[in-house]
Amino acid sequence: MSNIYTATEEFHIEKATLKTPQGIMHYHHAFELYFILNGEREYFIEDRFLHVKAGDLVWVPANLLHRTSGPGGTRFLLYFKESFLQKHFSPGTIERLVSHETFVFTPDPGHAEQFQNLFFELLKEYNKKKTQDDDPDELLIAKLLFEILFFLRSHDNSYTTKSNTSGSRMYTIVKYVNDNFHTPLSIQEVADAVGITKDHLCHIFPKYMGMTFVSYLNVVRIKAACEMMRLEKDSILEIASKCGFSSSHYFCKVFKREKGLSPSEYRRQFKVVPYVKKHKKKV
Repeated sequence: MSNIYTATEEFHIEKATLKTPQGIMHYHHAFELYFILNGEREYFIEDRFLHVKAGDLVWVPANLLHRTSGPGGTRFLLYFKESFLQKHFSPGTIERLVSHETFVFTPDPGHAEQFQNLFFELLKEYNKKKTQDDDPDELLIAKLLFEILFFLRSHDNSYTTKSNTSGSRMYTIVKYVNDNFHTPLSIQEVADAVGITKDHLCHIFPKYMGMTFVSYLNVVRIKAACEMMRLEKDSILEIASKCGFSSSHYFCKVFKREKGLSPSEYRRQFKVVPYVKKHKKKV
């Protein structure tokens, strides 16, 4: 079983100084906020590379592959599931707050200090159970999170592709894989499409992505298969074919290695249950 999928709580926040140069490529069923206090990092999100520095706030939608790399820095990491918002806000408010596109905001010094204060207050409240043997005030946490999300939705997105040549080439490679994973894709086909040799592609791919080409392709296919199994009624064999797997046997083998359970077990456990609005006062 790989470490690509990361299980998450309904709400979590932490502050840490990064000591390792590269994070693990992963995704989770939660929205992520990444606020850098000092230092700088290189972010990969879905098929884009970007450079982020102290004061930058990064929003990563749920279920997108991402990782960070670079010399280090201190950051806040916050993630939450939509189910957390559903307990405190109406569906209309959630729709206005939550973006399903990657967002990067570079605030002026005043707003950077405002964000820093909000994250420290969230962390303090969240850690009450550890430091004061007391339950956090979930309503206060929801209020502080609302302030951050509302601010982001009211400002411009500065999310851009990393500008250096290698990053641009990797963007082309990864985008080609993401757009064509449902076909019988080969390393040679991708190399030809972007105008480099197969050997060169095999050399640079792990350097930028932290995993081999085949591993990444399988992760993209398994992610797509999971989404289909949660939302669609197609058979597992049909889904395997739609996601580019040449045989159901290989699909099941890769799926169990990635997720730790069989496709049919996954479908039974994680099939989406429609959200039913609760009759209670929302803010």
